[in-house]
Amino acid sequence: MAALTEKEKRELDATRRENGIKNMYYTRYFLIRYVVAFFFFVNLYWILMFLSASQISLVIIPVLMAIFGAICMWEQSRMYSREQKPAVKTQFYFQTIIALNVILMIATLFNQYPYFYPFLSENGTTQIFLLVVLLLGIMIASWMLVKLGRINRNADKQYYRIQQYLASIN
Repeated sequence: MAALTEKEKRELDATRRENGIKNMYYTRYFLIRYVVAFFFFVNLYWILMFLSASQISLVIIPVLMAIFGAICMWEQSRMYSREQKPAVKTQFYFQTIIALNVILMIATLFNQYPYFYPFLSENGTTQIFLLVVLLLGIMIASWMLVKLGRINRNADKQYYRIQQYLASIN
C-alpha cells in the first residue's frame, strides 16, 4: 500500500472534517427522525388493522398520514448538509398529528371511535386506552414541535456544540 502524499493527507483531513460537521448538523434531527418513523409505522399498523377488520371506509386517514410521514422522512434525509433549511413539512406533519389526535379524542369521547378503530371492542376500557394513546401522541408531537422550534432558532444544544467545535478548529 502506497503512503499518502502531504496533499492527499490534507484533502483527506478536510473531507473528514467536513463530513464530521455535516454529521453534527444532521444529528440535530436525530430524535425527530425516529419519531417520524415511529408515527409512520403506527399508521402502517393502523392500515393493516383496518384491512384485517374488512372495513376500509375510513382507511384513507392512516393512508394519508403514512404517505405524509414518508414525505417527512424524505425531507429529513435531505438534512445531511451544513446549510439546513427549516423542516417545514415535518413541522406541519406534527401539527397535523396533534389536530387529528384531538379530533379522534373527541370522537372517542362521544363513542364514535368504532368508525376509526373497527378492530377494537366497544367498552369503557378500550375508550380509556384510546384516550391515553391519543394523548401520548399529542404530547410526543408537541415535544417534537418544541425541538423543531429550537433547531429553527439555533437554540438547541447540538448547535451550541457545533459552534464550539467550529471555533476550536479555526
